[in-house]
Formats: sequence, C-alpha cells, structure tokens
Amino acid sequence: MYIQEISIDIKTKVDKDELIDEFGLLMSFYRGSGQTQGKIESQYIENDKIVCLPFTLEKTSLDKKFNNYYVNRQAKKVEELCNSRLIFKTVGKSYDSYKAPCNCKKSDFYILITNYITIQSPLTCGTCNKSVPLYRLPQYYDYGYMPILSWETNYISCDSLQMNCEVGERWALNQMQEITSQLSKQGLEICRKIEELTSIPTYYYLHNYKKFKGDQLTRLCPSCGKKWDLKTQLHNLYDFKCDKCKIVSTISPNS
Repeated sequence: MYIQEISIDIKTKVDKDELIDEFGLLMSFYRGSGQTQGKIESQYIENDKIVCLPFTLEKTSLDKKFNNYYVNRQAKKVEELCNSRLIFKTVGKSYDSYKAPCNCKKSDFYILITNYITIQSPLTCGTCNKSVPLYRLPQYYDYGYMPILSWETNYISCDSLQMNCEVGERWALNQMQEITSQLSKQGLEICRKIEELTSIPTYYYLHNYKKFKGDQLTRLCPSCGKKWDLKTQLHNLYDFKCDKCKIVSTISPNS
C-alpha cells in the first residue's frame, strides 16, 4: 500500500473549521471514486497548510485521469477557498515488500471479498489473487463505486461483531455465511452488476464457520445444491467454487 500526501497552502482568510470540513469532503469523494483505501487518514493543519495522508493501491491512484465529477468539483472548491493549488506527493510504502495490485491484462474472473482488518480493495482478481483498484472498472453508480463500498462497510461491520463475540455475534455470522441473508443478497447483486459492466465473471465469497459432521468436501452448493468442491485449492484459500451460482467458499475451521 502506498502512503500519499495531499496538501495545500492556505493563502486566504478562510475559516479553518470550514476548510477542514471541505477538505474532509474531498477525501470522501476520493474514496467514492475508488482512489483511496480505508476510511481513516491522518489530516492536520500547520503553519497555514492543510495536509492529509491517505493510502492508495498504486503510486498513480491519485492521478487526475482517475478523478470523477465529484472529486474534480470539490478539488476546485478547496483550491478556490485557499487561493492555492493542491499538491500531491508519494511519501512511501506501508511496508517495503508491498507489490502493486492486479496487473493482469484481463482477469479470468473477479471475487468480491473483504474482512474486518483489511483496507485493500473489496474486489480481487481470480487469476493473480491481487486487489483490483475500483477505478479500473466502469463507473458503477453516480460517477463512482459507493454501492460496492457500502457493501464493504456492511461486511466489515458484521465481521467485527462476530470477531468481538459479545454483541450480535450469531446474527453477524449468519449474515456472512447464509446465502439468503441481506448482506449476501447485496453482495451477489453487486457481483451481477460488475459482471454486466465488465463482461468478467464475478464471484461472491461466502464465509463458512459452520459445524459439519463428516467430510466437509461433500458439502453441496448452498444455492443450487450441486457439487462445488475443487480438486485443487484455489490460491491456497478457496475450497469451493460454483460456476453456476458464482460463489466461492472455504472449509470451515469450526470442526
């Protein structure tokens, strides 16, 4: 993951509280356009300069060519408030061995997957198993990707509840592992839309923490009831894949 620095010199008498709000809105639009990762980034004002340090998947993620309508509009507003230009600089990597996201010319398929600790893209490449920057997709809705990010937030919330155990654990776990849950329905609809936009098959990751007596590989697809176990584990992670229902899953560790 790359750490970027977005800054601007304040050359007007603009109210600093107003500027912080407007700058924060700009950062939310960068997230909605798929250019930044995660919801939290350091932001501060010092010596008439406002600075933010977001994460990105690529060194070039903040290039103007990836901006959507809302990013461009809000960037212009912030620059007018400050009578200055936004400055972009790559500070470094989150760790030295970080490698770029998916660079496949065309993925064989995508997988919609996330968890409570990652800030990677919720879309991974089924060919190389690396993150796919959302801005590489055709715009999903209203110039950006907010429905995908909404599902991501919902999933992370459920995953956090089931990991914390004390409150809503069973409900959250069922949202993640039941094919008919609201969360799964939302995710499956997103997969269908991505496939429609890209012509690339898009699979939904179905969490699995169910008790199962006997050989788990005899477990059938929860949607169509057909065999879906893989002879060879995919990416050292996925044990099940249904090409009809576009679902992937894993063997439960709860045995």
